[in-house]
Amino acid sequence: MNNMESPFAKHHANSSIVLYLEPILNTYYQTYQNVITLSDIPSGPLADLTTTISTPKLSPFQQAPMFSNSRNGSNCIIVLLRYPKEAMGGRPSLKNLDYFMTADDIPSVFSYLQSNGYIIDTDLTKMLYKSRVTIGGVSDTRISGDRKMICMFRRENAI
Repeated sequence: MNNMESPFAKHHANSSIVLYLEPILNTYYQTYQNVITLSDIPSGPLADLTTTISTPKLSPFQQAPMFSNSRNGSNCIIVLLRYPKEAMGGRPSLKNLDYFMTADDIPSVFSYLQSNGYIIDTDLTKMLYKSRVTIGGVSDTRISGDRKMICMFRRENAI
């Protein structure tokens, strides 16, 4: 079975991306912050506005998820940045709260997506909101709070 490749492997599945609103613990300011995260790094110009950061547990009482590799108490998540990575010297810092997109930025994010060749899949997003399956919430594989799905989108030329 090791020679078989799943059609659901990450490099096949990244044409549809989910945007979430997710709480993180900002260890610099010792506050919680809701930031926009993504299920995967998208193709196209939005990739320059995403980065992976390591976040700590939200609470010292929180247990590492059973099926995760985040047993050390940290968690890597993909966050949406306000500025291109290069403008921030490569890696954003939790010291600057302005680096990460938040709930207040959702209208601007939608405008950016539509202006840069992405399609917000409103039908699929509506279907998932109405389903009994929670897309988001508390995960079995990552240290996170109750992340909320914002929408699903894809690159216009992705199949």
